[in-house]
Amino acid sequence: MILRNISINMLRNILTEGGIFMIKPSITNDQMIKSSEASKKFGSLRKKAKIKPMFITDNGTIDSVLIDYEHYEKMYQRLIELESIEEESILVQRLEYIEKNPGAAVSWKDIRRSCK
Repeated sequence: MILRNISINMLRNILTEGGIFMIKPSITNDQMIKSSEASKKFGSLRKKAKIKPMFITDNGTIDSVLIDYEHYEKMYQRLIELESIEEESILVQRLEYIEKNPGAAVSWKDIRRSCK
């Protein structure tokens, strides 16, 4: 895992969850707004969200995040790229395993039969 441009606070928030490293975002007080206030000030909240994510709270707990659509598209594209890399990695590992252990291979015909 390569970590670049990450603050000390973000590094302190790294969690290990099921073998997956997760970095929690740093959130400032000016990025948080109560849901009741958010509904009244939605226009200004949208403008702020174009600059940085805004976190809407419900009973003191972050419930929703409002982000700029361009930022969302970039996040979504990156997620698709990472999923593709992960899928390719899994397939390569499986192919390498079958090459080393040919007796573990199962034919497609057998798989189809077992699904009926």
